[in-house]
Amino acid sequence: MLNSSKLLGSISLVSISYLMSRVLGFFREILLAQWTGVSDASDTLDLAFIIPDFLFYLSAGGYLAITLIPILSDLSKNNKEGLNDYFVSLLYGLAIVFTFVSIVFFFLRNQIVNFLDVKDPELFVKLFVPIVFSQTFFFIGAILMSFQYFKNDFKYAALAPVVYNFSIILFGWIYSSSPESTVYGFAVGGLIGSIIGHFFIQIFGAKKNGLIFKLLKPKIEHVVKYITISLPLIVGQSIAVVDEQLFRYFGSFLTTGSIASFRYARRVALIPIGVIAQAVGVASYPTLSNLYVENKLEDFKLLIRKQLSVLTLINTGVLILFLVNSENIIKVIYQRGLFSGEDTLRVSSIFFIVSFGLIPWSINQIVTRSYYVQKNYWFPVWVGTSITFISIIFLKFYTTPSEVGYSTIIISSLWLNMLILSVFLTIRGERIVDKLLMIDFLKIFLIGLGTYFLLVDFNLYPSAPIFEVVFDSLFILLLNLLSLRFVKMKYINLKRIK
Repeated sequence: MLNSSKLLGSISLVSISYLMSRVLGFFREILLAQWTGVSDASDTLDLAFIIPDFLFYLSAGGYLAITLIPILSDLSKNNKEGLNDYFVSLLYGLAIVFTFVSIVFFFLRNQIVNFLDVKDPELFVKLFVPIVFSQTFFFIGAILMSFQYFKNDFKYAALAPVVYNFSIILFGWIYSSSPESTVYGFAVGGLIGSIIGHFFIQIFGAKKNGLIFKLLKPKIEHVVKYITISLPLIVGQSIAVVDEQLFRYFGSFLTTGSIASFRYARRVALIPIGVIAQAVGVASYPTLSNLYVENKLEDFKLLIRKQLSVLTLINTGVLILFLVNSENIIKVIYQRGLFSGEDTLRVSSIFFIVSFGLIPWSINQIVTRSYYVQKNYWFPVWVGTSITFISIIFLKFYTTPSEVGYSTIIISSLWLNMLILSVFLTIRGERIVDKLLMIDFLKIFLIGLGTYFLLVDFNLYPSAPIFEVVFDSLFILLLNLLSLRFVKMKYINLKRIK
């Protein structure tokens, strides 16, 4: 049977670390808004991340654990003695490849300025250099983290984003004399944070988990095998991965501050994803992989369905809170310093639309991993890539370009991607989204819809924005708990949740 307590402990540890990271990241965004507002400098910071972030995604760095854990599971089962040398060989080989790629793009920095039609080339280059090299340490760190995940140890990996965000805040504060110097401080802090948190700490964590670093020549066949297995993730970037890049690029054609406005809205919307959905996905993936390898398919399917139900319930409640309080939340979080009341209205209009991405972002964390653990990489990639191209076409030929319009297209694409992948997800021919799970989803939707109209119609809360948000949060939580007492669901058990 599935060891639920052990899995819950892993999820709790990752959730706490992600919460700490999101709190620091949250504070980072508040300071960025206060020190730079919605300006050319904040737009340039986002533009400087387009190529480095895409390199990380293109290398499948964000999915290294997804790619490597099944390989390590098979190797551990059949050849435990060779696992250490295999992993070290792969680590060295991939580190060399990605370092070389980062150096190439460093020398192409001026060409990238022309490609992105940057308004402030000098500031862009100043930001791009530390950012592009920080991705090298992110990538190496992701490899080292995957080894720790394989060993079911998450504590050292959990420190990485905390150290990273703290470093950004520290150097942003040191350089906070102007918007331009602030964003440079953020870029420098990101590089130093990636070196400490994603490189040195992860080396220590991997060694603590038994990895023995040796002076050996990396074998080309190990790198080739990784690239072959990861090829679907390398050549095909899902809309769930590149949605931010799409708005960064197309937002550059809109008015000053469009990219920054989307950034501020998206960062708030992603808080519950990082704290809950991403933590569940990361912590449960080794368990899913082991269940599948050991052919415990009933436990495997049950775990996936429970995760989908619980995440949908939680994020529906958060979505309602965001929709009812979109302006209040943005005002409470950002409106100070250079971030004005006009900026609040601008960002909150985007935030209202982006909030609908909560559910597909969350479900994607589980559904994609359920495909990958079965080594079914191509189908989700083809679906995601096709939807991405369709989105690009709509964004390119959208007749009345606007921040809200672009946001609507991108978030609609996320929903389409999630629905297709969820409907076609099967385990040995049995669909995961069965009749009972659909009934759970329907009940969650009806509870959410009722909660939304109650909040909108009765409007019982005090007038101060912070009190409105707190009151609505407690009301939604209480109503959900009461509903679960009286509405029976197949895959959500209130006693077990408690």
